[in-house]
Amino acid sequence: MEQRLVVLVLAIASLYACPAAPAFVGDDDVRVALKHVDSGKQLSRPELIRRAMQRSKARAAALSAVRNRASGRFSGKNNERQQTPPTGVPVRPSGDLEYVVDLAIGTPPQPVSVLLDTGSDLIWTQCAPCASCLTQPDPLFAPGESVSYEPMRCAGQLCSDILHHSCERPDTCTYHYNYGDGTMTMGVYATERFTFTSSDGDRLMTVPLGFGCGSMNVGSLNNGSGIVGFGRNPLSLVSQLSIRRFSYCLTSYASGRKSTLLFGSLSGGVYGDATGVQTTPLLQSLQNPTFYYVHLTGLSVGARRLRIPESAFALRPDGSGGVIVDSGTALTLLPGAVLTEVVRAFRQQLRLPFANGGNPEDGACFLVPAAWRRSSTTSQVPVPRMVFHFQGADLDLPRRNYVLDDHRRGRLCLLLADSGDDGSIIGNLVQQDMRVLYDLEAETLSFAPAQC
Repeated sequence: MEQRLVVLVLAIASLYACPAAPAFVGDDDVRVALKHVDSGKQLSRPELIRRAMQRSKARAAALSAVRNRASGRFSGKNNERQQTPPTGVPVRPSGDLEYVVDLAIGTPPQPVSVLLDTGSDLIWTQCAPCASCLTQPDPLFAPGESVSYEPMRCAGQLCSDILHHSCERPDTCTYHYNYGDGTMTMGVYATERFTFTSSDGDRLMTVPLGFGCGSMNVGSLNNGSGIVGFGRNPLSLVSQLSIRRFSYCLTSYASGRKSTLLFGSLSGGVYGDATGVQTTPLLQSLQNPTFYYVHLTGLSVGARRLRIPESAFALRPDGSGGVIVDSGTALTLLPGAVLTEVVRAFRQQLRLPFANGGNPEDGACFLVPAAWRRSSTTSQVPVPRMVFHFQGADLDLPRRNYVLDDHRRGRLCLLLADSGDDGSIIGNLVQQDMRVLYDLEAETLSFAPAQC
């Protein structure tokens, strides 16, 4: 009996020291609902997109900070090296993210709403007692009320994977994690049971995960209680569960319908009999290993492929440039010179003037002719088609994925913005009403039109 007890204790100890074991075999997949951060606020589509534009600005600055730090680039404004955080503190893009996942943590489970981020790795939530916490929709996670909560030992593999960790408490891993927008979380790195449920409340899976239990948090959590990183590094959900594939289908902001996230082996596929599935390789950067890069070769507006060199989208050895696919950014962000060419092409083909006195946060907007404004609030000015050309795949965008019709202001706006450096980001507006599949075994990204 004593021998069995010793074996049980050792098994539990090894679980809490390092929870990373492949969790998905066969068809053990999970499908959960994604809720947009502004859902239920009774806002019009233009209002929803204007709010998303503001968040994209913060996200663009955060992503630019990450790329510039990794490549050691100089700031174009003052020709001085951009400020970097203290040695050992990771910088990840946060900004105000876009989609929330409802799950539960602990035994018994406590509900938590976390923001989905394909551009970062750490899984964390705010914890009680909290020295400094941000406003959130849920009660703080109370580790003292969970029998499965266990601080991770410093010998745990995931503790050493946190660039800035310490062991000031006896054999307890503590962490400090910064995001590019100034959001910061500090606390105990621990292991806990995470429960994923379906949109109708059915329990789908309960697994042990390493996570940050934040008691000192600063910055922004837009309608969430924490962040779940879906990046490529060891701390992420993808890595801890050895997820082979994940997929999402994002609905229009104004549709009122929830989006969906699937992850696991997805051995049964996600497209069924769908036609028009296209696939392009995923690329990786040693300097920015978290991100999902793709090879964009060019852009078309109307029937004309723009004279933009492929090098404008290239991922360089120093980590600069490149094109990231990101769920946490609304707008598609392009380098300034590329954006100028795209806007020029639209203006030439639309033959419309720029809107006077427009808010610069709204991006490139054109004044709609009075005849169109008077005809109907649902009428739309014909616009040229827009196509993203990837290696081996062409993404021919639906109109609503790159154009905002702002009838109240009599304007038509492109859902594009300046990235702030020489990198690009494929945002979630472009990805709406598409089934997007990240295959981490084949190192490919696939997409196809879908009724999400």
